[in-house]
Amino acid sequence: MVASLRAATRALRFHLDTLPAVFYFDGPGDQFLAESAFPYARWRYACADSLLGSGMGGTVVGALARSLFDDGLLWQWIAESPAERRPALLGSMLEERNRICGYLEDHKASCPHLARWFVPLNGVTDLTGASLSAPSPPDTAELLDTFLASSPTRPASPALIGGGVEDLLKAARGMLAMSGLRGAVMVLGHAGHGNLLGLQSSMAAGGVPGHDLRADHEALFMHVAAVGATVTLLGVCAAVPECWPPEVEQVGFLGTLMRLTEDVVAAASAVHGLGDPVPAAGAPKVRSKERKRRLRPEALVARDDLLPDIAHAGPVVAAAREYDDFVNSWITSPWTHGNPKLASVLAHAGARSTFSTVMSTFEDHASVTSVFAARMLLEEAARFTWLVQDPEDEDAFVQRSTRYFDEFRARKKKTIELFAGNGVALAAAKRLFRLPDNVVEWPETIAKGRQPLPSIDEMLLLMGAPYPEPGWLPVAYSLLSQVTHSTPIGLVHMARYRDGILSAHDISPEMLALALDVACLGSARLLSMSGLMLTQGSDEARQYALGLEKRALSVHDEARLVHWLD
Repeated sequence: MVASLRAATRALRFHLDTLPAVFYFDGPGDQFLAESAFPYARWRYACADSLLGSGMGGTVVGALARSLFDDGLLWQWIAESPAERRPALLGSMLEERNRICGYLEDHKASCPHLARWFVPLNGVTDLTGASLSAPSPPDTAELLDTFLASSPTRPASPALIGGGVEDLLKAARGMLAMSGLRGAVMVLGHAGHGNLLGLQSSMAAGGVPGHDLRADHEALFMHVAAVGATVTLLGVCAAVPECWPPEVEQVGFLGTLMRLTEDVVAAASAVHGLGDPVPAAGAPKVRSKERKRRLRPEALVARDDLLPDIAHAGPVVAAAREYDDFVNSWITSPWTHGNPKLASVLAHAGARSTFSTVMSTFEDHASVTSVFAARMLLEEAARFTWLVQDPEDEDAFVQRSTRYFDEFRARKKKTIELFAGNGVALAAAKRLFRLPDNVVEWPETIAKGRQPLPSIDEMLLLMGAPYPEPGWLPVAYSLLSQVTHSTPIGLVHMARYRDGILSAHDISPEMLALALDVACLGSARLLSMSGLMLTQGSDEARQYALGLEKRALSVHDEARLVHWLD
C-alpha cells in the first residue's frame, strides 16, 4: 500500500511541475504575494515527496505538510471573497514585521540590517509596507475552526472534471475531510515542532529511529500535503485569475489535478485508516481574536532605507561544512552501554537525521527544507537546554524531567481524545501512537497539578544566555518561522531578484546564514547532551561535545556578519 501511495504522490508532483508560473511585477504588492503562493506550495510539496524513503528527515515531511495544510485553509478563505480578502496578505506582512520589531524590543536584541529582512526583494513590487489600511487574515486556529464549522464532506465520487474553480474548491475541501481532523493536525504539529512526540513518527518497525517514517504517519502527512497544495492552487486561481498561463488549458489541467489528488487521498486513507468525518454533535466553536494593531515605526521601510542584495553566505557555508565533517567523525551505538532511554535515542538520532537534511538541501532546489529542519533543531535544542541545566542539582533535574515527559504524555492523551471524540475508534487512535514491539514504552501516568513547559521564548533565552545578546535566539526563531508559516516575509526570502531576473526557488543569503547558524548550534547542543547521556558521560563523548561547540561557534561568527543578529 505504501508503494501505491508513493506512486500517487509522485504522479501529482509531476503534474504540478508542468504548470508555468506567471508574475506581474507592476501590480500591487498583494498581487505579487498571491502569485508567489502556488510556486511556494508546489516547491514544499516536491520537497516532502523527495524526502520519502530517503533515509533522513522523516519528521521534516510532517513540518512541510503542516505548512501546506495551513496554506490550504488560508487560500480557501481568500477564494471565498478575493477582492475583499486578498489585501490581507499585505496586512499579514505588516503584522509579522511588527511582531519581529516587538521581539527585538522585548528581548533587547539588535539587527542593523532589519530593512534587508523586511524587503529582500527590492524592485519586484512595492513591499515597503505602506498599505496601512490592509486587514489581517484570521490566524490558523480560527481558519481551522471555520473550516470545520462548514461541515466539509468527502465527495461521493472522484473529483469533478470540467467544473468551475468554485466547484473544484468545494470538492477539494471535501478531500481534506476525515475523521478526527483536529487530532491529525496535532500529529502534524508534533512533527513540525521537532519534539519527542514528533520524533516518534520516525519509529517504524525495521526503520532507523529519527530517520525514517512509519507508514501511517507518512500517509497522513502526504494526504494533507497533497490537498493543501491543490487547494492553494485553486484559491490562487480564484484570487488572481490573470496569473494563469495562457498556453495551458485550465479546465483540463485542473481536472487532472483533482483526479491525481483524489488518487493520493484514496491511497493515503487506505494506510492511515482514518475514515470519513462524522456529523458534529453541535455547532463547532470558532475561536477568533480581536486584533489591536499598534504599529511600530520600524515596521515600515522607506525607499531610501532599502538595502541591496549583496550579502554572500560563502564563508558561512564553508564553516558549516567543517562542522558537518566533525559531526560525522564520531558515532556511537545507543546500545553500547545497555538499554538507553528512548528520549535520548530519538534526540541523538533525530538531530543527526535533521541536520543531515539541512546539509543535503541548503544549496539545491530543496533549500526551503533546510529552513524547516533548522527551526526544528533550534526548538528541540532549547527544550533540552532547559531540561539539563544545572545537572548537579539532582532534585531539580528530576522535577524538570517530570515536567518534560508529562508535557508529552498530556499531548498524547489530548490527541487521542480528539481523535476518539471525532469519529475515530479509540483502538485506531491509539494505534497511531503505538511504538514497535522492541520499544519499552514509559508510564502514561501524568502528575497531578502538572506544570506545563516554559514558553519557547523562555527556553531560547536560556539557550542564548552565553551570547552578547541572549535575545537573538527568540528573534532568530521568529524569522525562521516566517518561512515555516508561509508568511509574506517568508515568501520573499525564498526568492531572489537580480539583474532583472526573478529566481523563485532561491534562498536569500540572510535566511541561509541564519538557517545554517541555528542548525549547527541546535544540533551541537542535542548531539552533545544526548551523546553524553547515551555513553554515561564517557571521555570520548565529552571531547566530541567540546569539538561540536567550538565548530558551531565558528559558524556563528561567520553567520552573524550576514544575518546581523547577536
